[in-house]
Amino acid sequence: MKNTTHDFVIIVMLITLCFLADSTLAQDVKPNSSDENILNDSTHINLDKNCMYGGIGFLLLYAPAYIYYERKLQDSFLKTRFSSFITVGAGIAAHWEGSSPYISAKYGLLLGKNKAHLETALGLSYFYSGDLQGSIPPVAISIGYRAHKPGEKYVFRTGVSWPESIYASWGFSF
Repeated sequence: MKNTTHDFVIIVMLITLCFLADSTLAQDVKPNSSDENILNDSTHINLDKNCMYGGIGFLLLYAPAYIYYERKLQDSFLKTRFSSFITVGAGIAAHWEGSSPYISAKYGLLLGKNKAHLETALGLSYFYSGDLQGSIPPVAISIGYRAHKPGEKYVFRTGVSWPESIYASWGFSF
């Protein structure tokens, strides 16, 4: 129990660090001409910087449930239509032989400027207890669809991923 509590404290600290790492003064700063050009650029994706979502997955006898925090890093990654993001979170996977909690961190790219987006991500996952601990490579990978209209607060995601399997998730942006 003590080890699980320690892991939970580390996860909370990482999420808090993500919130504190970026100081934004958007209300106090007027855009200059180069910022206005970025806002009018067709490659710019105008979505909120932060997102929280939770979901469930299912694949045969493997069924995870999870919650993630996501932070958008760039609106136009390498001057393309992709925006980049990082995501950290935790979940628990129920399977035939029991259950295994895990943590995950991914770096991803988002393509699309209207409501529909292609989402890809690659990172690390770690099952820290249970039957899957140590038996699964520490890889996290996903590809999917995201419905998130610019200016709206609600997010829907679906796709194929590890460790989330075939998933559907709902959340909000801020």
